[in-house]
Amino acid sequence: MVISPHLDDAVFSCGMLLASRPRTVVCTVFCGEPKQAMRTPWDSSAGHRDSSEAMRARIAEDERALTLLDARAIRLPFLDSQYGATPSTQEIASALADVWRYLGSPPLVAPLGLHHSDHVLVGEACAMLAQRQHMPALVVYEDAPYRAMRGVSRLRYDTLAARGWRAERIVGLGDGALSSPRAGAANAKWRAVHAYRSQLRAFADPHPHDLTEPERYTRLVPRWARR
Repeated sequence: MVISPHLDDAVFSCGMLLASRPRTVVCTVFCGEPKQAMRTPWDSSAGHRDSSEAMRARIAEDERALTLLDARAIRLPFLDSQYGATPSTQEIASALADVWRYLGSPPLVAPLGLHHSDHVLVGEACAMLAQRQHMPALVVYEDAPYRAMRGVSRLRYDTLAARGWRAERIVGLGDGALSSPRAGAANAKWRAVHAYRSQLRAFADPHPHDLTEPERYTRLVPRWARR
């Protein structure tokens, strides 16, 4: 089960992992549509008339991307922060716990939670979920493209360390914690990335360099698991 803040984050950050583990579930948190259509700068830059059109188009893009990677989607109805109705950490953690238990408590891969307020919120919710479920460790991915921002990842790791989490870098796919990459996984990821046409338009970068860089994963070991 890979947790994705928005419709595209799991593929941008974990596309090779998804391509190497067919039928992985991608649980996306912010998939809700405002009751009243709204116009926001981000949706406009992506080429959408309003929030209703944006969410329909983004879900269709996500369907195409996950189909290319043979992944399955579960989408939660929380609203993206651009729509002005941010849920609490506890609400997200509880919703993710329900999905995780429904799926039979599968291995979990979560966002580290970098820079964007929605990403930070989901990262915090995943840490809360791990603590509530007494998980011995939580595997996280560094959120692309925010991981490319200088100092952002280090600040997040330092924050977690101060709260008792020890970070153990996972060298790459196939080190025992994650599946070895399948042949063609990189090409599959690149095709899936380009399914998110509206989001690449909003980034004003049809070929974002960071998305071709190696995926980065870390095992977070909580204090309670080291006693």
